[in-house]
Amino acid sequence: MFKKAKGLILGLVILLLFPSVAPAQAVFLARKALGLVSRIADQAQGHETASVLLEADANKVFTAAERIIREKPENEILSKDAAERSISFRHGDRAITLKVARLQEDLAQILVVSSGGNTQQDTDYVVNGILRICKEVGAHCWTGNE
Repeated sequence: MFKKAKGLILGLVILLLFPSVAPAQAVFLARKALGLVSRIADQAQGHETASVLLEADANKVFTAAERIIREKPENEILSKDAAERSISFRHGDRAITLKVARLQEDLAQILVVSSGGNTQQDTDYVVNGILRICKEVGAHCWTGNE
């Protein structure tokens, strides 16, 4: 009887302990990814996607992004949805859509999708734009090349 009770208690302790370890590891890994700008580019087709997780309020990030986009006269705003924190614009031949998602209170994700350009300058424009937004909101962001 004592062995059964001891085994049951040990099983409950293990059951209660291990589920709390997995989320902690996930948070640790997510924290390591904060600020890293990831991108996928197909220069042959002229498509690019870039994203970053940053510690900042999503509304402040979107406000900064919109201000940066609007201050460049060569950008033409195509549409804006403040509730969705999404803005589409044209930069030369490139069509770009930026969306800011609120993941937690002070955790946001910037996602940028663009198409139409097929030069290195076109792809750098998207990454440099994300880095500028990060700087504006005081978040440390970097590319994998740094």
